[in-house]
Amino acid sequence: RALAWLAAEHLGEPATASSENDAAEEFGSGGIGTELSIGQQIVLSVGEDLPARLYDCDGRATRGLGGCVETDDGVLMWEMEAPEEDPGVVYVVVPKRDSAVLMFGSGEAISGDPRDLDLPVSVADMFELANDPRVDVTTTQEAVDAGEQIDYWEGTDR
Repeated sequence: RALAWLAAEHLGEPATASSENDAAEEFGSGGIGTELSIGQQIVLSVGEDLPARLYDCDGRATRGLGGCVETDDGVLMWEMEAPEEDPGVVYVVVPKRDSAVLMFGSGEAISGDPRDLDLPVSVADMFELANDPRVDVTTTQEAVDAGEQIDYWEGTDR
């Protein structure tokens, strides 16, 4: 819930948010994640021991991708749309001191470099959120407390 609240701080309040495990499973240990519906599906996960192949654009990790760029903010990768099959996916990876952030956005057609597309959640917004120091395996008490109060969490009884 704290991750969902932090995401809403950066991206605006989502229609829904819930726990997410698929991206969190990419981490060797301690991975947690949330999925938000905010004009597109956004997954935000953090953890330790993210495979090294996701930290750079060296070919092993980029096979099958539409593109990969190492930026000052982190690594940006994307899968191109396959018309009538898959709209494509945008991935952001940000290494932190002892952990990493893995984000992805899906639901919108990715027809080229996502930095040049008009997406509901821009690449710049994704990097801004992923680089927030509170987005980590531990966070502030403020984020924990605020996360408990959100009313867009799926399954909440508030």
